[in-house]
Amino acid sequence: MLTHRRCGGLVAPCIIGTVIALGALFSPASFATGRIAKTLAVTGEYQLYCPDPVETPIVLHVRAVATIAPAAPHPKGQFKVSGFKTEVTFPQGVASALAQMSPIWGSVTGTVLLVGASPHQRPVAESFVAVIPAKVPAAGFNFWVPKAGANLGTYAASSKLIAVEEASRFTLTLTVGRGSGAQTRVLSCTAFANNTPDFEPSQPWVGTKEPPFADAIVPIIARG
Repeated sequence: MLTHRRCGGLVAPCIIGTVIALGALFSPASFATGRIAKTLAVTGEYQLYCPDPVETPIVLHVRAVATIAPAAPHPKGQFKVSGFKTEVTFPQGVASALAQMSPIWGSVTGTVLLVGASPHQRPVAESFVAVIPAKVPAAGFNFWVPKAGANLGTYAASSKLIAVEEASRFTLTLTVGRGSGAQTRVLSCTAFANNTPDFEPSQPWVGTKEPPFADAIVPIIARG
């Protein structure tokens, strides 16, 4: 079990831990890979839990989207998945503290899962640079990765029910700072529903308990 420490201030180690959730987009392994979805309700908005071996675990709210075309593909017909991207938002205070280390470089790799289609999964990899403005709006700082959305290719429908999912877990490599002061971290993050009770509501980016992995979700980001 991790030892959870609250961040008393936006000191450098806590800031480093906070930015780990920047690229919480993709996952190389899933708790439910190959399953048939019990529901095809879109759950593109969810929380990401990112344990840090040094500092407090981080939880951020994110939103992932994608488009299926045609929207209702016929069984044995083909469809395309495009516009795949994820939005991450930092609260104003956290973003303002990170501005001094801007820009922030990161890369993520993982897997997108297809329910009711073939092939059943597709590896994805994206790099990004987040430039935080010196004056952060009250609503916080948000950005999309990738900016324009990724084209995930063409698939063959094998069912009337089609869903595009993100696997539950992913690996993130993140570099903050410049020159000799730059620091690189590699972390694994997990997706949880927005109403997961183990997270502190007043500070959604700070985890207060070890969340049960059984409650991890496979976010559905598009359906046909």
